[in-house]
Amino acid sequence: MKGIIYIAHGSKMPDKNEKFRAFVDKIIKNRPESIQRLAFLEKDDENVPRVAGEMLVEGVTDFLVMPMLLFPAMHAQEDIPEQLDSVLNGRATYHIADCFGDEVSVWQVALKRIEDAEGLILITAHGNKRFAEPDRMLEQVVHNMQEQTEQRLQAAMLYGALSFENQLAETEAQEITIMPYFLFDGHLVRKIKRLSQPFIEEGKTIHFTDTLDLDESMVEAALNKLEALDVSRHA
Repeated sequence: MKGIIYIAHGSKMPDKNEKFRAFVDKIIKNRPESIQRLAFLEKDDENVPRVAGEMLVEGVTDFLVMPMLLFPAMHAQEDIPEQLDSVLNGRATYHIADCFGDEVSVWQVALKRIEDAEGLILITAHGNKRFAEPDRMLEQVVHNMQEQTEQRLQAAMLYGALSFENQLAETEAQEITIMPYFLFDGHLVRKIKRLSQPFIEEGKTIHFTDTLDLDESMVEAALNKLEALDVSRHA
């Protein structure tokens, strides 16, 4: 039997997890599988091994895995497979869909967030020093966005080669907008604001837009990745 497990990072703030649950419920309603569950990488009572184990008991032998993540890095490429392997242990197969941060319905939300922004606009995501793929994906996203606006956009990351701090230090622009390309607000967005403060004190004018905030239109992005996974499995 085929089932879908949606895997999110998880938050220490219950309201964020509930918002994720409501978002995933909208995806679930558009899929035919009878068994679909949400698990969290960092939430003890709904972690991946526990939820996947319960799905095994319910009869799932073929798992479609939807990472509720924008870009593939340690969580998508290491943590999720390791946690699934620990419980499935050869008793079921699994196939992991691509992360959905490059989907049109996602970056269109980012375009809406910056529509009134002026100056240099840094589309800023998480990033990772060990993985280059998020950098490449975000640069393509920003390229796609740039084709639909006359604003000046640049890809930036909190961590890794596209460091937004380096870009703030090197740019001659005095007016800058940072668009946090994150699923919702949280400690990483607060960190970006904190690290920006010295540049504000030096005289730069820095504005911040809202995050993607799990906009309902992004449901389409996850559905597209699941459909692509279905196609690839039967090719």
